[in-house]
Amino acid sequence: MSEFKKDPRPMKLWQLRRHWDALAREDPFWAVLTESGKQGNRWAIDEFFSTGVAEVAADMARIRELVPALPSGSALDFGSGAGRLTQGLARHFESVTGLDISERMVGLAREHSRDSRTVFVQNTRPDLGIFPDASFDLVYSRITLQHIAPRYSRLYLAEFARVLAPGGVVSVQIPESVPPGDPPDRLRLSLWPPTMWMRAKRHVRYHHPGWFPGTPKMQMYALPRDEVVRCLAGAGTELLALDRGRHGAVENNIYISRKAGG
Repeated sequence: MSEFKKDPRPMKLWQLRRHWDALAREDPFWAVLTESGKQGNRWAIDEFFSTGVAEVAADMARIRELVPALPSGSALDFGSGAGRLTQGLARHFESVTGLDISERMVGLAREHSRDSRTVFVQNTRPDLGIFPDASFDLVYSRITLQHIAPRYSRLYLAEFARVLAPGGVVSVQIPESVPPGDPPDRLRLSLWPPTMWMRAKRHVRYHHPGWFPGTPKMQMYALPRDEVVRCLAGAGTELLALDRGRHGAVENNIYISRKAGG
């Protein structure tokens, strides 16, 4: 079964894609929403998607409190997975694009799509070059950037602003901190495994988790608040709100920024 892992060697995007394709094969809905008691393909489909409708409704109420005149033309759900939140966004926008790195997750989202206003696209690039400037009124992302190495997250933050229409809003969740990972195997005294080959294989799996997926991993990352604010401001958006919360041991921030104009 999958596990959360904070590794010293962050996965590259091609490695991340392989692991999330494996997660989509194994237990896709739980990989998207890791609720207690739902592991092992125990999510009921209707229950799973109804959580997205409720979550988006609350988020949109907050966004429209800050930007009452936000257009309802188009939205981008970055890290859409199986389309849980994409379907929720379709109740608030004329068209919604769900974007994910995993081909298998995109396939699941298309299979379970219930609204003609949604479209699902795979993107394995470190940018959003498949979209022109000013494509969306809202860029929305939840529980996604926490699984992407910061060097990519910084690039995506700038891209979120680029693809926003003037006056558009980006609403993105990024952890302020994540729990520490387990002590590295290389620091543990162990007489097992007994062979040099097995020792070498264990070392490579730990330091290069994307090379041999084995048990698929969900790596966890955080970005300092000041750094996220600088990235969004540098890309031409104005921070409207920073809402804080906690999920288990993870300290979360939700940033709501608006692009000038409109």
